[in-house]
Amino acid sequence: MSGFVHEGPLSAMTLAAALIYWAIIALWLAVFTAISVAYIRNPRTFGTVRLLLSVLVIDTTRNIAENLYFGIYFGGQYGLLPSSLVSVLGNPSYLIIPKVLNVIAALAVLGLLVFRWLPLAAKERAKADADFRLQADALSQETRERQRLFDTSLDLIVVTDPNGTFVRVSPSSFAIVGYRPEDMIGRNGTDFIYPEDWESIRREMKLGRLSGQGTRNFDTRYVHKNGTIISLAWSGVWSEPEQKYFLIGRDVTERKIAEEKLRRLAHYDQLTGLPNRTSLNKDLEEVFVDLDTRSVSIAIFDLDGFKDINDTLGHTIGDKLLQMVADREAAAAAGRRVYRLGGDEFVLTLPDCGDPLVAMQAVKAIFSRLTECFEVEGHRLFVAASAGVAVAPAHGATIDELVANADLALYDAKNAGGQMPRLFIPTLRAKASARRELDGELRRACANHEFVLHFQPQVRSSDKAIVGAEALLRWQHPDKGLLAPAAFIDVLSESAVALEVSRWILASACKVAASWRKPGRSGLRIGVNLFAVQFRRGTLLNDVEVALSESGLPPDALELEVTENIALRNDEAIIGSLQQLRAKGIGIAFDDFGTGYASLSSLTRFPLTRIKIDRGFVANIAGQSGAEDAAIVRSIIAMARNLKLEVTAEGVETAAQEAFLAAEGCDELQGFRFSKPLPAKTFEIFASSYPEMTTEGWATGAAT
Repeated sequence: MSGFVHEGPLSAMTLAAALIYWAIIALWLAVFTAISVAYIRNPRTFGTVRLLLSVLVIDTTRNIAENLYFGIYFGGQYGLLPSSLVSVLGNPSYLIIPKVLNVIAALAVLGLLVFRWLPLAAKERAKADADFRLQADALSQETRERQRLFDTSLDLIVVTDPNGTFVRVSPSSFAIVGYRPEDMIGRNGTDFIYPEDWESIRREMKLGRLSGQGTRNFDTRYVHKNGTIISLAWSGVWSEPEQKYFLIGRDVTERKIAEEKLRRLAHYDQLTGLPNRTSLNKDLEEVFVDLDTRSVSIAIFDLDGFKDINDTLGHTIGDKLLQMVADREAAAAAGRRVYRLGGDEFVLTLPDCGDPLVAMQAVKAIFSRLTECFEVEGHRLFVAASAGVAVAPAHGATIDELVANADLALYDAKNAGGQMPRLFIPTLRAKASARRELDGELRRACANHEFVLHFQPQVRSSDKAIVGAEALLRWQHPDKGLLAPAAFIDVLSESAVALEVSRWILASACKVAASWRKPGRSGLRIGVNLFAVQFRRGTLLNDVEVALSESGLPPDALELEVTENIALRNDEAIIGSLQQLRAKGIGIAFDDFGTGYASLSSLTRFPLTRIKIDRGFVANIAGQSGAEDAAIVRSIIAMARNLKLEVTAEGVETAAQEAFLAAEGCDELQGFRFSKPLPAKTFEIFASSYPEMTTEGWATGAAT
């Protein structure tokens, strides 16, 4: 190798030849550095990448070693390194080293390929094949499941093109719309959709395409193959890549039917089919929105005598009668709407009618139809009605105010005897306010014990002996003084304290009457007026029993007075109670007889012991124009005698009246002719002074 030593000056080519190996060494060192950094950053590198790195490391090591050898050798030969290195490295024994390194590197790479890469590649291929098979199986399973869902879905699944033509239809179509999938595919949805829904569906489909996002929900009706209409709730989406609609429709026909039933329950009366109070308010709201330019009249009807039909014939007959009444009212309304508020209360509305005369004519037309006979399961029934009319905006700026004022007019019609219409007038509101204020005062009076009892004597006509007294309620008002019942009794009868006051009257009267029964004196009979509330609440029997027990008054010393009107309103309800009271020895009297509407048959059906002739008949019997009243009084006395009933005449004020009644055989007399109603102590003094007092002195003594 010494022959290769260059002894002359270095040229550019020789320098380049000497340095080329070092440049190669630098490049491979850079490769080795990059590999080392990559391994340090990710020591878990595996598989083919790791194998590649191993081959690169082997090849890099070999290249560095080989080029380092020749770099030193040629560096010494060209004078860059000591020349002594040339003789050492030029030894043929050493020259074989790079070749040996190449062989070792090749064997190492071959070993890696055979023992590492090939098994690893096979394993990775097997894993890749397994993963592919798993993905293919999963995809196949998903496809089968989707198909199974499509085939077994209870909902209707359809795919359509942009024009709405069915491309694919689920088998559930047969159960839902009566068509098989093959009958629908290729046809447009409008062939099955209810015609009135076509436009809405086209609009929904168009919006679905334009929005290009999300799912659209809408309802539509389909025509079943058998002709029935079904409702479908759709959920769908437009796929832009596939240019198709994907839709799922659920049959909600039953739900729609249920919703309609609930709507009818909420807005219509179930017995008559008429719209109810909710519908009335809704319809009036539409008018009241434009009340500045519109008007409306309403009439509230209430049937007269309907309760008697319900009580005597039963609610089944009553309900059928209400249905027939509703039909007649609707027919007579001439296209206007009639509502049922409940019970026997109905309402007629006249939108855009501000003329009370027109409203009254409409009411009278309904009245006319109601007066005709009703045939209900073999019963010939007659009913009449009362009505209250109000006109907005004159009679109400709100719905509640309008209805309340019509109700006040109805109340006024009922108080006037019924069977008539009444138009609302402002004074009715003032009366209602006064009643409300009076009711509040009565509640306070009850709590403060402001009520007192006065007693008016009842005199036997044959010998002028005092045989009884009627307990009469008075109100010791803190500001207005002593008030007679005429000022408050109507309101008190309907007040919440009516029952409490009626019990107090009964108990107090019995205690006073018992105190009059002193040894050696037989005592007097006490008459007590009953309230309707005692019959409505069913407390009368117990109230009487408690009053007699606590006072010690004998039952035959008590006489209960019932007005004709109370008896008429509670006919069958009170007969049983009165019969039980009469069986105990308690007297039962018809008060104010002749002023109510009770039939003569009531005198035999009720367990009466006395009739009290109303003061209105007594007032004129001795006057020049009293022939008719005298005849009525004479007839009442004769009828009572034939029925073996006692008779008491109320309101006796003159000697002529007294003489006439005594001559006709009236049993007892009561009135200012003998005494005004007196406080308990005064009455006792007055009764004790009898018979020393003259007839003329009785009235004078009453004032003391």
